[in-house]
Amino acid sequence: MTTVSAPGSSANLGPGFDVLGVAVDRRVRVSDEGMGTPCESDHIARIAFEQAGGIGPLWFDFDLEPGKGLGFSAAARAAGAVLGRLHAGDDIEHARTNAYEVVCELEGHGDNAAPSVFGGIQLVAGRLAHPIAASLPGALLVWVASEDTATDESRQVLSSAVPRDDAVFNLGRLGLLLAALYEGRPDLLRVATEDRLHQPARLAGNASSARAIAAALDAGALAAWLSGSGPAVAIVVEPSRSEEVAAALPASGSVLRLRVDQLGSVSQ
Repeated sequence: MTTVSAPGSSANLGPGFDVLGVAVDRRVRVSDEGMGTPCESDHIARIAFEQAGGIGPLWFDFDLEPGKGLGFSAAARAAGAVLGRLHAGDDIEHARTNAYEVVCELEGHGDNAAPSVFGGIQLVAGRLAHPIAASLPGALLVWVASEDTATDESRQVLSSAVPRDDAVFNLGRLGLLLAALYEGRPDLLRVATEDRLHQPARLAGNASSARAIAAALDAGALAAWLSGSGPAVAIVVEPSRSEEVAAALPASGSVLRLRVDQLGSVSQ
């Protein structure tokens, strides 16, 4: 029996729309021999498994909720595709590299795919994924709203044109965010995670997530951003203030205390 697990992720990290993602320690698992629930032919993990070269039955299990802005679909596809490439004869490293191409094709972008396949913080340029050799300068909380968000529907509210001022705004914040990560500068994170490309439009229709971001920052969080398309909000805090910030978040959602997953997709 072979089992592959893959982590979820928080994408965008504020200004890094479709280009930045960080893996989190909640996982999905696929197995080729009786673990979890059998995958039907239309299951996203099974489609990735077969597209990557896998043949035979597939089972699925998870502790990562779907529809909550934590990269469930990319994680499921990553696990399925890696197992498919293992079935096709790849070793684990080649399986991950080849699976990443499959997951990108199915997802349409790599900001969730790269963390789920490779782990850590990943920067994506087209199909190229590059690991950020740095860590978040603080503890990671994720506030999860009770409602779900569909990524495809959330993208429909985004404009196809970007004003030059907004593009320059995000370029500056993205550069500052990379500097903050590499230099370990928590004092830069609040400005560095500001965004004009996707968060304003998405938050306009998601008042609970907007309140969670405001509450986190008002309580002293170092940064807060809409995790993927939402409804989750990722929050970086000084470890000593973790409970204080968590207590200030809206009661309409739950709080996860997560860690950055450095492993990515692994085989057992």
